[in-house]
Amino acid sequence: GIKLIDSILILPDTIKNEKFWVLATLSVINLRKQPDHRSELVSQSILGTPLLILKAKNSWLLIQTPDNYIAWAEKSSVRMMNRSEMTAWKKTEKVIYVENSGWIYNSPGDSGVVGDLVAGSIMEKSGESASYVNVMLPDGRKGFVNKKAIIDFDIFRNQSLPDGESIIRRASSLLGVPYLWGGSSSKGVDCSGFVQTVFFMNGLILMRDASLQALHGDKVDISNGFSQLRKGDLLFFGSKENSKPNVTHVAIYKGDNEYINSSGRVMINSLDTAETNFSKYRLNSLLAVRRIIGAGNDPGIVPVNKHLWY
Repeated sequence: GIKLIDSILILPDTIKNEKFWVLATLSVINLRKQPDHRSELVSQSILGTPLLILKAKNSWLLIQTPDNYIAWAEKSSVRMMNRSEMTAWKKTEKVIYVENSGWIYNSPGDSGVVGDLVAGSIMEKSGESASYVNVMLPDGRKGFVNKKAIIDFDIFRNQSLPDGESIIRRASSLLGVPYLWGGSSSKGVDCSGFVQTVFFMNGLILMRDASLQALHGDKVDISNGFSQLRKGDLLFFGSKENSKPNVTHVAIYKGDNEYINSSGRVMINSLDTAETNFSKYRLNSLLAVRRIIGAGNDPGIVPVNKHLWY
């Protein structure tokens, strides 16, 4: 269900009695803890992501993301939609950007730029021109995107559930991307934003924070070492306070005792003390491992094709 900050939705009078959604209109929109540019960046949303309005305050909207995260976004970075408009948008033919970064062009042939793109950007498809697709953004801007960088959203949405290899391919494609507190796009990621981005591009919506991700999936026993680990497993790090785990970091297991994580930048570290990329600090703070791939019905692991907003 929806977690409300107040008992009543405080929205403009014209929309108090109806749910309203918004679509992110920029490649990446910043989500903040409070409705203020000086407030902490807590997450981000990608172009074309459906968001639910919970509250309005001046030039800000309190929104809920598809993973149930709640934060503030600028009104200027989204397009407001009523229920019927949202229903119509879901029925339109769309494409999703699958490269880590790129551009929307004014015309075929990579001439003139309309805007930038990151992995996961969703756009309406309005036609094709040679090796380009005609697209329209939620705010009405139009342009062209190279066909090689996109796939039909219906194909993306209905893709087979991922295996370890596909998770590691996407994770490895982000190597070197800088760490950004609150970042959850292929331009900059924190540890859990990195994990969330990798799994979303493989068709699964995970929870936003590492401490929440650690509550979902199947537990993997590491009491006798790491022989049971599989590619794509999530490693959770932190400390124990009063015998309770305090998760502060997450990584994706790569295989051969290595894991990929965002720490300063997206990098590969090892659990093997003999390797040069071994991190003693991480090994000493390893708390638990969870297996997302193959986990059963779990409210914290939602396939995109089962999420009602898409």
